[in-house]
Amino acid sequence: MKKYRVIEWATGVVGSAALKRIIEHPQLELAGVKVYSDEKDGRDAGELVGLPATGVAATKDVDAILATDADCVIYCPMPWSLDEMCRILESGKHVITPCPYWFPYKQNPEVAAQIGKACRAGGVNLHASGCNPGGIAERFPLTFTGWCNRIDRITITEYGDCRDYESEPVIREVMNLGKTPQAAKGNPVQAILANSWYEPLDMIAEGLGCEIIDYQSSNDYILANQDIETAAGIIEKGTIALNRNRHVARTREGTEIIEEQIWFMDDLEQNRLESKLDIPRDSGWRIRIEGDVNLIFDVQVDADTQKERTTQGIQTTGFHCVNAVPLVCESPDPGIKTYLDLELIAGRMGTHSER
Repeated sequence: MKKYRVIEWATGVVGSAALKRIIEHPQLELAGVKVYSDEKDGRDAGELVGLPATGVAATKDVDAILATDADCVIYCPMPWSLDEMCRILESGKHVITPCPYWFPYKQNPEVAAQIGKACRAGGVNLHASGCNPGGIAERFPLTFTGWCNRIDRITITEYGDCRDYESEPVIREVMNLGKTPQAAKGNPVQAILANSWYEPLDMIAEGLGCEIIDYQSSNDYILANQDIETAAGIIEKGTIALNRNRHVARTREGTEIIEEQIWFMDDLEQNRLESKLDIPRDSGWRIRIEGDVNLIFDVQVDADTQKERTTQGIQTTGFHCVNAVPLVCESPDPGIKTYLDLELIAGRMGTHSER
């Protein structure tokens, strides 16, 4: 069975999960690790994720990584760089990333063209994958629509108790948790986030053969009524402790597609919040399809503690990216590859195969 040489680019919470999966995947060989801190520079990749030594040392040197012989790069930095992505592609390495661009053709046509040009120059592919977006937001809903006839509405909701999420930049800059409403309103990430969430809406519409005629987005905040201690620091009284993002697309065919995220810094009782929102379930995801067949699918990480659920939920993003490597590397016609272009991405436990 063919093996693929893979570079892990960035070792934050998602990148570390991806690195662990690269090391343990029976079809992959770790070729290199790109890190950003002096503390990680030069350390063995296995040591970074609590595994035995691999013989591969992490490096901060971008030029050295780009010169490394590899088939694919799992690209996980936050924030990401489009120019960096294109440089990797032009070097002849496929890119799989949990960052945008999941389906950029409508929201970011110039970016799609730039990525496509880089893919053709390097003879490789780019695939944006992960969990949500990257699976929950588009792959799973589209799969379940195969059971349906008339579809009036598709709603995908993420419920996230974020108290154990350690990435302060994501918590405060992406999710706006811990900001004042005034600061959140002026946060330029909001527009970027809305644009990113429209991409899964576009992919679902494309999969259904629908034309989107209108987009709407909204943010509703609930403030903390006291200081709340979290893994990303103190969420101060009077700052945002619950953020509900909602992104809606209406199609010419009458189907409404909704992506929403409810991120909060409390348990379901919400006693530390100034008011309460109806949250029907613990952290996880709910996919609801309404029409002449009505379906609800709940996806939840089964763990003993909220911290373990948070950890495993983050790991799904990295694992899903890595498990896509063989499909992305073998997909013909260099370019952007979405879920509409690839076969089923599955885990790989062994090396035996009938084909």
